[in-house]
Amino acid sequence: MSNQQFPPPGQGHPQQHPQGQQPFGAAQGHQQPHPGQQQFHGQPQHFHGQQVYGQQGYGYGAAPAQPAVAAPAAQYAPMPQSQFMPVRPPAPMRRRRIAAEVVLLSVGTLALLIVVALFALSFGGGSTFQAFVLALIPLLIVGSAVLLVDRWEPEPRLLLIVAFVWGGGVAVFMSSLLNSVVGPALADALGTGLEPDAASAILGAPVVEEFWKGLGLLLIFLLRRRQFNGPVDGIVYASVIAAAFAFVENIQYFAVYEETVTGTFIIRGLVSPFGHLIYTSCMGLALGLASRSRNKAAWLWMMPLGYLAAALLHGLWNGLATFLGGGIGALVILVVFVNWLPLAVWAFIVVWLRRKEIQVLRSRLSDYVPSGWIAPHEVDMLSSLRARKQARDWASRGGPTGARAMKEFQRAAVALAYARQDLYTGHTGIRARQDELALLEDVGRSRAQFRAAVGA
Repeated sequence: MSNQQFPPPGQGHPQQHPQGQQPFGAAQGHQQPHPGQQQFHGQPQHFHGQQVYGQQGYGYGAAPAQPAVAAPAAQYAPMPQSQFMPVRPPAPMRRRRIAAEVVLLSVGTLALLIVVALFALSFGGGSTFQAFVLALIPLLIVGSAVLLVDRWEPEPRLLLIVAFVWGGGVAVFMSSLLNSVVGPALADALGTGLEPDAASAILGAPVVEEFWKGLGLLLIFLLRRRQFNGPVDGIVYASVIAAAFAFVENIQYFAVYEETVTGTFIIRGLVSPFGHLIYTSCMGLALGLASRSRNKAAWLWMMPLGYLAAALLHGLWNGLATFLGGGIGALVILVVFVNWLPLAVWAFIVVWLRRKEIQVLRSRLSDYVPSGWIAPHEVDMLSSLRARKQARDWASRGGPTGARAMKEFQRAAVALAYARQDLYTGHTGIRARQDELALLEDVGRSRAQFRAAVGA
């Protein structure tokens, strides 16, 4: 889809730029302060310089038309209610429908309740509760890591809950039905000669479990594309699904092996709690990269590649665990090379992607600097978690109103950057333009509110 069809706010026709040529020259005369320093003091400035953009991010070609509406001074004025109004009033952002979330949440919750009921009937209420308490510990470990990754651009809580109940409910329930069927069938088809139990672990579990976890991830991607803003988001959603799956699976393991639960807990809960997260993140990374591709159909081949990587890593762990036996040496080899090493690679990828996300956010927000919607020091502040916290602390001098307004300003500005990014990729069409217009209004209104609260 051509990205030239979206007019900038306040204009009725798109700006036409030659393919591959930047529409503006380099910005001049702007000295950017360090993040967190002198950010909200003194008189506001309007920046009408020219900004080169499209240079950072993931290597896209021509950029969408730059917003050319001059931001009014009212967004900086210390008044409780902003008089912010662009040349053309922004189209109201459509109320986000949650029908898809409600359906997925209902299906996932029902499946989760069925699984819990089966556990209670099979193992007894006491054993199930004890296993539940033990399984909370690795869940907290993995969940803390996921929340740390999600701090940059927090995902909608409802979608994260949907991901959790899908992983712990639907994926676990369907896997429990199909693992023992698919595994031996694949073993027979491939002529491996594996025993049914070994076939279920080595072939059935990787193929079936990663399929059902990946299906939930794919549904979130397809149904809520605007919330899927890149590889980091993909890893977050995949990790939540995986964490829930591992949580429920651990309950089963701890209940089944109650007599040797200490050793099982140490191995599964403390030594290798990130296994499912590593596998499923392969699909999250693949879909996240597809969301940044200008080809809308990129997920059709990238998702299978991610699934293949997830199933192979999962099968490698299960296969080595089956054939190496239960010796200490075998366990060390298994944990170090098939769990800790991939975890280190996962952490490296997440850190690298976070840096790329900072580049994307700075580049997209800088599109709004020439017309004054965003000031350079705000770009610096929004590009640093530490500077964001400093800004919230500063705004809290204006009481709860100032703190809430600054939090809303940061949320709207970050969302604005990703709405702008969607215009670059062309995935969400006119919806991204509608989001952009409404978010610009939110940015101006919340800025005026926190400045009024602190008397700036």
